[in-house]
Amino acid sequence: MPHALSAWNLANIQPKNINAALQEIEEKTVEIEKEKSLLTAQISPVKFLAFVKKLEELRTFSAKLSCYVELRCAENSSDQQAAADRSKVETALTKTGNRLLFFGFWFKDLPEQKAQELINASGAYKYHFQQLRKLKPYTLQENEEKIINIKDTTGVSALNSVYNTLTTQFTYLFQGKELTQEELLKFARSPKPQERKAMYQLLLSTYKKQKDVIGEIYKTIINDWREENVNLRKYKSPINVRNISHDLPDEAVEALLRVCEKNQSIFHTFFELKRKKLGLKKLTRFDLYAPLSSAKEKRLSYDEGMKLVLEAYGQFSPQFQKEAIAIIDAKHIHSQVQKNKQTGAFCCSVTAKLPPFCLWSYTGTMRDVSTVAHELGHGVHHQLARNNTEFTCHACLPLAETASIFGEMLLTENLLKKYPAEAQELLFFKLDDIYASIIRQAGFVRFEEKAHKMMEEGKTIEEMSAAYLADLRKQLGPKVEVDDLFAYEWAYIPHIFHTPFYCYAYAFGNLLTLALYEKYRKEGQKMVPKILEMLAAGGSKSPVEITKAVGVDITSEAFWQQGFEVIKEMVRKAE
Repeated sequence: MPHALSAWNLANIQPKNINAALQEIEEKTVEIEKEKSLLTAQISPVKFLAFVKKLEELRTFSAKLSCYVELRCAENSSDQQAAADRSKVETALTKTGNRLLFFGFWFKDLPEQKAQELINASGAYKYHFQQLRKLKPYTLQENEEKIINIKDTTGVSALNSVYNTLTTQFTYLFQGKELTQEELLKFARSPKPQERKAMYQLLLSTYKKQKDVIGEIYKTIINDWREENVNLRKYKSPINVRNISHDLPDEAVEALLRVCEKNQSIFHTFFELKRKKLGLKKLTRFDLYAPLSSAKEKRLSYDEGMKLVLEAYGQFSPQFQKEAIAIIDAKHIHSQVQKNKQTGAFCCSVTAKLPPFCLWSYTGTMRDVSTVAHELGHGVHHQLARNNTEFTCHACLPLAETASIFGEMLLTENLLKKYPAEAQELLFFKLDDIYASIIRQAGFVRFEEKAHKMMEEGKTIEEMSAAYLADLRKQLGPKVEVDDLFAYEWAYIPHIFHTPFYCYAYAFGNLLTLALYEKYRKEGQKMVPKILEMLAAGGSKSPVEITKAVGVDITSEAFWQQGFEVIKEMVRKAE
């Protein structure tokens, strides 16, 4: 059956009635509260696990309702009823979540010997409870945690909703047509220099006009992050919060970012090569993703694009392909372009036992096909890890990018076979993408570190934007001209608003995957079970432990450099 653009089917998570679903959550919460007296230092492992399973059941039920209202808003940010339902559900779940905080506090305060006894008896939940104990030094008193949860609902979460509502309603009058941001961004790869420039000028000037509002939102998010996490919880630094949540040593993340900075010059070489291939006197930031060919960019129907992705998955592993098809067959994909739809793309894992939901806006470009491979890769990762518990099925964010980027690599290999006449174009396209996914993303994290420090020092949004521009010029090298408008590029990067310091996950995932993919190419099919096993681990072990199983040391700069050696070889091939 041909694959067609469509909206998703939310029936698997749609409640018959939101109020009735909230009432059921209330009843389940009361039932758990009644058993609070069981939580003593004398509790048996059997009773402990029975209590945990009730928490897990409630988590599953709540996740379905929470994701349902979130996905409705993602498909149409102007749907006022959807926004009202999301607000109602978020508020209610915050309250019930607060009432169940007692379990985490009880477990963190257990004597070490008893805690270890329960951890050792917890089976598939083991890593989750090990992590819970590690977070004890950063946990406040119960009433303080409750206040913070309520504050986040009406504070940071509300500000992110304002950001989403504001930016998803931007429309762009381009060449006489009103376009969404997704439709506009495809002109970044236009073969016409004037179209590329006009597109970026329109996009960035729109964000520049709203810089005061967007800047105020970002400044408040930064200040909230610092006050809560550094000043109250006593994390060592703003980025340390994210590192600990990923169970990654600061040293591993710093090694990754340092190696990215050291290897920026690889892309300076690539940009100069691209300038020559394009026949330009000067390469500008407007031209960074320009196609080599002046011919109209190759377009693929949704059916063609999806078949290419599934074929590439199947060549690697029938299991990889089978899990992707399960998501498609469940009708859990929103692929059509429509007004007020959330920009970008994502894969939303609801519960371990349900296929995840994917969103993208397919316009037929090669980049869109790559996006399909990326997001379906996330979905395959979820499917492979579904036999873990609800508390351990989700890989930490850096490892969560592994399958998605591996999917892109598989697609690229397939495209090179399918379109040998376009091999050079495809290789340059992949290098464009690698720059965007590694150096650019690492740059966002360095900008966030700087922005957090500048806001603490009382600097202005203009000063922060100027710092972003200066760093971008350094990142791209002396031979790439960067227009002053790019000072406001940070304003349309949703991750720095929604998930501070998330972006190093892309650099981490890309470099890890490049190294893994090179091993797969050298060792062939014997690597496939190892990679599938790594993905199936989900979040049931630490990232260091999971990656060691495939022969990787993520704390070593030498390991990260291996990924850049693969990139160097790609640049040499392009030359």
